[in-house]
Amino acid sequence: MITLNEADAMEVGLTSVEEGDESRVFQALDSLTGIAVDFITENEGADAERVIFSIDEIAELAAEAKLELVTINSILAMGNLAKAAAEKGFESTVGKTVVSIGKLGKKAVKSDLGTASKVAVTTLMEIRKASSGQRGTEETVTMALLFREIGLVAGKRDMKEALINVLTFLGEVGRNVAGEGLETESLSVLLLLEELGALASEKYFDEALSSTAISVEEIGKLSLKKDMQGAFLQSQWTLETLKVQAEENVLTNSSIVTELALENFESEGVAETDESLEKLQKVKELHEKILSGM
Repeated sequence: MITLNEADAMEVGLTSVEEGDESRVFQALDSLTGIAVDFITENEGADAERVIFSIDEIAELAAEAKLELVTINSILAMGNLAKAAAEKGFESTVGKTVVSIGKLGKKAVKSDLGTASKVAVTTLMEIRKASSGQRGTEETVTMALLFREIGLVAGKRDMKEALINVLTFLGEVGRNVAGEGLETESLSVLLLLEELGALASEKYFDEALSSTAISVEEIGKLSLKKDMQGAFLQSQWTLETLKVQAEENVLTNSSIVTELALENFESEGVAETDESLEKLQKVKELHEKILSGM
């Protein structure tokens, strides 16, 4: 395959998407990916970012045109570039690429590209694992919010499998951060699971709501082990909310799961404090700050 220079690759990519010529788009993406890899190898982070944004621009156009294979290929390419950037310590490049992939996942759902949205979520988790040494609070919360954005659109468009996929990975993030004793991150995930769980209930997705409740219970148990009383309390409150919603919508399995989980928590006797409420408010403010900057 002929390798194009950066300017030509960008032009060919955009034009070929409009024409529906997938093979030419793939040629452009391969060229841009190779150029970005070279920049990362040469420690030229700013130049790598520019090329990654070019790939993103082509991918967004492809998602709007419902070219799912092109969208998936773009997401995978950006994911690999983000992991390469993480190895070089290019935190800015990784962070910006993560946001771009999350937005692509959301756009994919809007275009009913369910597989592409799942690839976006999986790719985000792979980047998270590859950049374990660069995970600050804001980075983790940003990723959780990107999952939330994809999940909200999936639920509203009745894309049950896409929503379940988001809930599964969001639950995994929650278990990870709770196991590490990170209360702010744990509270963030719990709030988002509650929001998406409410949407699952509204759409009568019993399986999705049950899965959410199980994740919340597991996060609560881990929070208790790490003496994160605020996160434990939020787990309890979230389960109570989900239980009410499950009963209102006659979601039999979810009603049972939430009730059993709450019974397991009742004996712990953890009381609400001003400190726990303050922590929760700070997390909500952090959510607003990050969302306003996306």
